[in-house]
Amino acid sequence: MADTNTTSALTQEVMTYYEKVFLARAEYELVLKEGAQMRSHSDNSGRTINFTRYEPLTVITDTITEASNPSVCSITACTVAVTLSEYGLTVNTSKLLSLVSIDKNMAEKVALVGQNMGETLNRLVRDELANATSVYPNSKTASTVATTDKLDASAIRGFTRTLEINRARPYPDGFWLGKTTPQNKYDLIGDSTWINAKTYSDVKGLYKGEMGELYQVRWLLNKDVASGNGTGSAASNVVLYYSYIHGQDAFGAFDLEGDKPKLYILANQIDSGNPAGRITKISWAGSYAAKLLNSSWALVAKCAAS
Repeated sequence: MADTNTTSALTQEVMTYYEKVFLARAEYELVLKEGAQMRSHSDNSGRTINFTRYEPLTVITDTITEASNPSVCSITACTVAVTLSEYGLTVNTSKLLSLVSIDKNMAEKVALVGQNMGETLNRLVRDELANATSVYPNSKTASTVATTDKLDASAIRGFTRTLEINRARPYPDGFWLGKTTPQNKYDLIGDSTWINAKTYSDVKGLYKGEMGELYQVRWLLNKDVASGNGTGSAASNVVLYYSYIHGQDAFGAFDLEGDKPKLYILANQIDSGNPAGRITKISWAGSYAAKLLNSSWALVAKCAAS
């Protein structure tokens, strides 16, 4: 996803170390993009990506008579446009940075910048997933949901049924992907049929943040919590936490080939803003976007919690 650029004379060893620190912290935070359709846009193709999605063809049950051709069926296409935008942040550190040795204090600041990038990109994905189809446990609505309507076995079966009715496709392993909150995690892992990810036969194939599986959904923990309340006199005091459940090709995450979000370090560079060369600038910047490709193939599950 990212790499490191500096305009100072940092040695390769030092650069590589800071890069690993930066990426490790950034990737830890970036949970919501798991399962996305990932694409890098070429530099000379503008900042807009157009996706074409085709609707299923009409099922044909009529027979073909001898010496005749199959009937012609029209293809219905839907175009989804994705516009890349630029994001970034800079922090200054006043300590003179060694160009040839690793500075642990500097590494902590690089990690903090990496965390900010991960949290920012994760929030962009979260804001886009908020446009998916809203669902509530036990066939409730925003005005009838109650504090007892939690993310439990009954709710999950209903949500996956909705995805199947919407003709969404699970991932190749047969599972859907769910991203939930610390509040809803409590209810999930309390189910007697919960399978902890640590007991999987293949722990190398885990998604980032994966906790376990329940009712054909592999569950990831997302700490960037979105929440709201029910509506109407009966439900306005019910706090709802938002989980995201989807199949493959429901949404995408995109960057620009020559402007991927990455780390920049300006070490001790003398200029008008740093005449003594004693300030090091740590930045991340790059182009990024997240986009729902089919809003009915992803759900925002709005559930109460224990």
